[in-house]
Amino acid sequence: MSVTEGDKRIEGADPEKAFREVERRDWELWSIALLLLTVFAGGLLIYVYAEATASQALSPTATRFVWLVLFGLVALVILLNVYLIDRKRSLEQLRRRHWLQSQELEKEHEQVMRDPLTQVYNRRFFDEAIPREIRRCDRTGRPLSFLLVDVDDFKEVNQRLGHFVGDQVLQAVAAVLQVTLRTSDMVFRFGGDEFLAVLPETPPEGAAIVEGRLRQRISQQPDIQERIGRPLTVTVGQATYTKGQSMEAVIDQAIRAVETLRAARSSAAPQ
Repeated sequence: MSVTEGDKRIEGADPEKAFREVERRDWELWSIALLLLTVFAGGLLIYVYAEATASQALSPTATRFVWLVLFGLVALVILLNVYLIDRKRSLEQLRRRHWLQSQELEKEHEQVMRDPLTQVYNRRFFDEAIPREIRRCDRTGRPLSFLLVDVDDFKEVNQRLGHFVGDQVLQAVAAVLQVTLRTSDMVFRFGGDEFLAVLPETPPEGAAIVEGRLRQRISQQPDIQERIGRPLTVTVGQATYTKGQSMEAVIDQAIRAVETLRAARSSAAPQ
């Protein structure tokens, strides 16, 4: 089987399933051919035995014929094995090529779904992944929590120190989010200075623990603190999805939580 033939057979189908189907057919072909050859060889041996028993010896012509047939059967078995080995080698090459292509496509898809500055997921992947998480939450009944992380006074940092320092602040926050959260959690750049952490199978009390850990680690960034002249702080709004709630509603809940915390902080600040 050539690679081109394999491509035509696999095109439009699940590659691994198609590979298994081709291998199954090859082994069926080998089994049928071996069975036919065995039956034919057995019949030939019975015939030879019967002739030898009847006449006590075979004529030279019959002997040559028997040897030629046996040689032909051996040659057919060898050729069939060579053919199947070549098919298996070609199939393995095709499988490896499809695997490499799938890895490359997965890498490209991953890059498309990430924010180029912070390397966390972008809004495009958010629109793809979060509805899926909500459907799973509805199906399993397990909690799904959200943390909206908003960098404090980010506009002032950009205006006073420039966008380059502002980019470094965003990268530092994104880095803390990525190393602090679990591998099953997801982090998205949700706005200019906003990040959204999605925590599957996490109840409100668990999200509150994660929130405290994030705020603490973000504030402990000596390089960023030295650049902006103060500890880096964030305001975090928490929301937990409840069954039947829309995606927009739960995100709005997290946004309102941020606004409420900011308003409470402003009213508590000395005039």
